[in-house]
Amino acid sequence: MADELWNQKLTRENIRDFYMSTVVMVYSSCYGITKEATRCENAIVKSYLDIYSKRNNVPADRVIYEFGDILLENSKNIVAQYPLPADLSFEERVLDEYTRNSMLEKILSKIDSKSFRALEFINTDVKNKARRPRQMRKLNDLFQVTPLLVLEIIVLAVVIWAVSYLAITLPYRHSELINEKSIFETASIQEQYIAALPFYPVKVQTNKTAEEGFLPAPTVATEVTETSAESQSETTDDGLPKASLAETTIPEVSATSG
Repeated sequence: MADELWNQKLTRENIRDFYMSTVVMVYSSCYGITKEATRCENAIVKSYLDIYSKRNNVPADRVIYEFGDILLENSKNIVAQYPLPADLSFEERVLDEYTRNSMLEKILSKIDSKSFRALEFINTDVKNKARRPRQMRKLNDLFQVTPLLVLEIIVLAVVIWAVSYLAITLPYRHSELINEKSIFETASIQEQYIAALPFYPVKVQTNKTAEEGFLPAPTVATEVTETSAESQSETTDDGLPKASLAETTIPEVSATSG
């Protein structure tokens, strides 16, 4: 394909050098098959992206040969997919600087895109899974953790959060969930108790009269008056006091008594 064959393993750092050293001959060969500039450019861009995706599985001395097979296959496929009239004549065309730079920009922007990296990561994971030993594959069948599964779990979590949030907020969007006035009440506890007293099933005893709805203050009788009243009532028919047994008190024992 060229006088100086490429003998390095492809990386992100040398893909530009690989493109610049091969694109002139690649364009001439591809244009001879496609016979049209747009189809030729699409086939070339796709071929460079395909060989870059396979860079880890292609040895350094086989990169140029593998790329030639990819370019030939993509050129034939694009001709079959977009056929042109048979009686249409085509002129010879050489690669100009604008076309060369525009194709390189498309290739590099596609390689650096997040979608290309995610797809490459998924494909690499699938290939590694196919090369694992049989025991590891059996274990992985029970716990299949793939980047696609992780992405699905993240999307499912976002959907569940959105549904839960809407289910809580939509029914109460026109009314407040919490009465802030009752939380930030400025009245003291004493004032709240006084306001609640009329609802208790008891009446408070004060110095006010019963006409105003309050009970009078209770009177406490002394033991002396009660005792004298009982002694006066206990008399005989002749008017003499009734005899009663004298109450004796047992002296307390002290330490000095004999």
